[in-house]
Amino acid sequence: MRAMFRTMEKLIHATVKDRFFSPLKDALETATNARRCDKLPDWDFLRAGVGRCIQTPASGRAWVQHLHHFLSRCAPVTVTNFFTGLRSGRRLDLVREVNEKLVAQCAQQHNAADPFFGCSELDDFAVWAADGHYHQCSTHDAQVGGRKRAPGHLFALNLRSLALRHLDVARPGLRDGRKKEHDISVLKRLPASMLRMGEPKGKKVLMVYDPAVIDFGQWYKWKKGSGIYILTREKKNMKLQVIGEHEYDRSDPRNNGIVADQLAGHSKGRTVRRITYTDPVSGKTYRFITNEITLPPGLLAYIYRKRWDIEKVFDEIKNRMNEKKAWGKTDEAKCQQANFICLTHNLLVLLEDILEAEEGMLDNKVLRRRRKRIRDQAAKAEAAGRPMNSLLLSRAARATQRSVQFLRWLRHELLAPTSWRSAVACLRPLMENYL
Repeated sequence: MRAMFRTMEKLIHATVKDRFFSPLKDALETATNARRCDKLPDWDFLRAGVGRCIQTPASGRAWVQHLHHFLSRCAPVTVTNFFTGLRSGRRLDLVREVNEKLVAQCAQQHNAADPFFGCSELDDFAVWAADGHYHQCSTHDAQVGGRKRAPGHLFALNLRSLALRHLDVARPGLRDGRKKEHDISVLKRLPASMLRMGEPKGKKVLMVYDPAVIDFGQWYKWKKGSGIYILTREKKNMKLQVIGEHEYDRSDPRNNGIVADQLAGHSKGRTVRRITYTDPVSGKTYRFITNEITLPPGLLAYIYRKRWDIEKVFDEIKNRMNEKKAWGKTDEAKCQQANFICLTHNLLVLLEDILEAEEGMLDNKVLRRRRKRIRDQAAKAEAAGRPMNSLLLSRAARATQRSVQFLRWLRHELLAPTSWRSAVACLRPLMENYL
């Protein structure tokens, strides 16, 4: 009973900063890669990295000076030890481990807006969207092939929980001397255990990617050896030969828009499934290919549509968090930056969950716009005589991107000693209407 009262008292006197960083603190307490460091403790280093993503400073030096002016508790942070920490392999392992714990926390939270809720066919699947994202070169980046090359990162987004993971940074010249390492080359050199995204044994992993992932031989290895399935778009220049029809339930409203579901062969001897789908709103026809043969074709078309969520996350990282440029020149520094971006994103997801669960608060102004857009699309499809895929109409609304108003509120409150209750009262009208 006393423990419960102490917990309640802490919540009453908590600030937004306390609640926002609480999942990070919990993850650090059980991290096996944590070490004592008197010059820059792990806790201060993690908060400094996340803070740099949130507060959008002009440079790393500007951020360290900002810490000295406004965050006296982070006084140990200096230009030297912050950038030394970014080059540390041990710190990289720590940031990765802590982010994995946050990914697990995101999965454990209630998520009424799961876009696949009620789709029992996906009970045995984890669904992830993955893609590449580029940053500008750092000031001190070395030249590759006569000029600096923008670092490319591969990220993966859980399409149920919106948790974000970093897979790796492209490493030009690592294997074949090329000036740029393509996405499929990065994926092929990563261990299959990493591409399983930490999912438990027995869980199938459906990875949704753009056509850069096409390599049928590699798909076969991933599927047979590790339970990893691929869903992507067909390239225009592909020459697949139809070898049979794949039966599906034409009465299922989730399959509205499906024109054909076929088995197709390739010159390299691999058979894939090809789904032809006509968008009911635009009338445009798309072709998807996959090595998964059990899921309804309309559900797979809907899953590929949800791949757009990771593009929205990239847009928020670049334009709302201003993470456009690499922090350092080493691969360790680049990977740490990417993992700090993931940490920040996942802390935002967890904070939104707290606001919904405890305060009943959603970003309603954003959700209203989304619902209106869906109604307008449904009306356009009906006028054209093309029935909508029922999944597009029945799924719970959720906002993948945060509004700028929400981010401004958070930036202010992380620097202010305002109580949680007072800060939430200030946020509530901002979640209802635009200023």
